[in-house]
Amino acid sequence: MGAKDVAFDYDKLQWVEKNGDRWLVAETTKEALTALPDFDRKPYDPAPAAQTDTTAQAPSTTTDGTGAQKPVDMNAAPAEPVKKADGNLATNIIGESVYNGTADDAQNIGDVNDIVLTKDGKAEALVIGVGGFLGIGEKNVAFDFAKAKWAEKNGDRWLVAETTKEELQAQPDFNRKAYDPAPATTASTEVPKAAAPTATAPAPMDKTAEAPAAPAPDAKATDPTQTAAIDKSTLTEMPVGEIRGDDLKGTTVYGANDVQVGEIGDVVLTPDNKPDAVIVDVGGFLGIGEKEVAVGMDNLKFMTDKDGKKYLYTTFTKEQLEAQAAYDKGSYAEQRDQQRMIVK
Repeated sequence: MGAKDVAFDYDKLQWVEKNGDRWLVAETTKEALTALPDFDRKPYDPAPAAQTDTTAQAPSTTTDGTGAQKPVDMNAAPAEPVKKADGNLATNIIGESVYNGTADDAQNIGDVNDIVLTKDGKAEALVIGVGGFLGIGEKNVAFDFAKAKWAEKNGDRWLVAETTKEELQAQPDFNRKAYDPAPATTASTEVPKAAAPTATAPAPMDKTAEAPAAPAPDAKATDPTQTAAIDKSTLTEMPVGEIRGDDLKGTTVYGANDVQVGEIGDVVLTPDNKPDAVIVDVGGFLGIGEKEVAVGMDNLKFMTDKDGKKYLYTTFTKEQLEAQAAYDKGSYAEQRDQQRMIVK
């Protein structure tokens, strides 16, 4: 409550390795950030739908506190138009449905799940989730950011990619491993060099520097895990057989001592379409550098509150999850025993 959004120069951010983890560092203070003006996102908001009715209308009226009509002040100064920004916000793009055109028979061919950034922070590709059923079996592919366009359709804003669902599904799976932080090492404090870019995985943002010599920040302020702020006594256990796979995505995962360790990003199915494991996204910061870990459905405990929100409780710690071999869709079937964690 009372949080304030401010803009900070992207070029002044640095990634550093600290205590075997990756930290995003801005060499400033909380006081200096608080003193900055509030970030105004209005210039980035989509333009309102254009009026299609050109018939002249009488001046509208409003009501006063008693419900009686009162005339509009025609001498009042018109609202100042908002000057549109040249760029966009990631939050305006991630989650958007992608269409293959604006014709009446245009199809929804996927959804934006992420954005690939170059070293200098420029958007290079959209990560589009395509295919699957009810969110299960979805495939992520990279699509050239420059080829995506915004279009107005039926008074709404559509994100258009001039391709087909079949062409997207034929693309290789987006490989996010190149963007994962290097594993922690105990023998050296040097920061590993970023992986070389590949055809399907452009070079990740790499602004690595040694950790500043200033005193280490308060661990509570930097550790993204947090103790569950919910009363488990108010939750109800859900039988696994009653949970649909598409209901699991986004479920918050709690580990040992009820510490939040991640969330469910996807579900792995057996050949007969039964849930075999949940994919837990752990680690990372602001969605960057997350690691996918497969946790077997065996002995998992799903809970729900009175509003239907779901929670997954396991006995794993964040460290155990981060140390586990990463889930790899291409090799999971052959390496299931190594990639699938089981609660015993």
